[in-house]
Amino acid sequence: MENKKIIFKLGQFPHLSETFILAQIITAIKSGFDVKVIIGKLLDFESSKQQDLISKYEIKDKIILEDFKIPKNRIIRILKWAGLLLINFQNANLIFKYYKAHSKFSLTWLYQWVFYNQFNDAAIFHVQYGTNSGGLSLLKKVGFKPSLIVSFHGHDAFFPINGFIPNNGYYDNLFKYGDLIVANTPYLAEILIELGCPEKMLKIVPVGVDTDFFYQKKIQRNDQISRLITVGRLNIVKGHIYAFQVIKKLKHEGLDVKLTVVGEGPEREKLENYIRDNNLTDSIVLVGSKSRDEIRELLWKNDIFVFSSVSLHNGKSTETQGLVTIEAMACGLPAIVFDSGGVKYTLENGISGFLCDEYDIDCMSAKIKTLVDDNSILIEMGKQANHFANKNYSQKMIDSKWQIIYNKLSNGKY
Repeated sequence: MENKKIIFKLGQFPHLSETFILAQIITAIKSGFDVKVIIGKLLDFESSKQQDLISKYEIKDKIILEDFKIPKNRIIRILKWAGLLLINFQNANLIFKYYKAHSKFSLTWLYQWVFYNQFNDAAIFHVQYGTNSGGLSLLKKVGFKPSLIVSFHGHDAFFPINGFIPNNGYYDNLFKYGDLIVANTPYLAEILIELGCPEKMLKIVPVGVDTDFFYQKKIQRNDQISRLITVGRLNIVKGHIYAFQVIKKLKHEGLDVKLTVVGEGPEREKLENYIRDNNLTDSIVLVGSKSRDEIRELLWKNDIFVFSSVSLHNGKSTETQGLVTIEAMACGLPAIVFDSGGVKYTLENGISGFLCDEYDIDCMSAKIKTLVDDNSILIEMGKQANHFANKNYSQKMIDSKWQIIYNKLSNGKY
């Protein structure tokens, strides 16, 4: 009988910037799997912008907190450790191998083994972000039964990870004992191969977009202002300042343009200062973070999507796909983007949008001007953008890819 139990492992949930992970979980649910979600840290559900989907698919009921139940008192911790060892004596060989797989001794390893051993009957463990896979890759080394999939998303492939984790064989066990490694673009796949991931265990599956939700619908306006929009966390890697420089340049050239910026983050004060110091308060508006419904409404109200994300730290921090670009294109907006990381895979240059070299504000300005000056090009590119998004990134198509993967792995045939 086919095993339909799948366990997702996440660092945090719910997380505003990771709507694609929720989409992945929903894909498994819709594919008929018995889904559980192990969370390292549970965040506030009330602040989530995806409450409708969380409620619809009863995600709360599927969550298990990754709690090894380790007593804080050292003596009690040791006594409980001894008790667990006694209770699990029939698995002493596996436990010994698990301890041997670590570079140093810790009471924690037994508590961790006991926690995960309760899920040894699952068909699949699907880990989001490579940094969450360490314990599981060691468990696989000593005979953990579930198939192990790890989806990389970007920062988890660039060392030092988070600025401090070195590459001292960090993913060696994963690449040796895991079953499938997933990258969202050929760009990220190449990075993983350079890190030592065997090509035979690597598969490219893009993050999909719900094109039944994000679709083309133009909202009529009375003014003649050319409206641009960008969506993304106000973080330096998103390069908002370069989009602002583009707006400043276009304004000086006499174009009546307005940029709506959706997102929140640590760069807000710096960006607000730039807007004020350059007299752009009428041309750029920061609207903060928005729900999925609100983002769609804003996309419909605008004409062009711009994405000025850039590579930082010698390419060690960059966009690996650019999901928001595809959402905007699905809504019929041509995209004008910097050629950063894997963003180039999200459009057809000159057909559904334009690709500019990183930091090239002259190119981005010129391409925007092309669309502003010729409405027929704007309309045709908008149609092509919608077509491209539906053809290459529709959630239904991505779901079918994952259904094949999950079914093969649950049958032990991948």
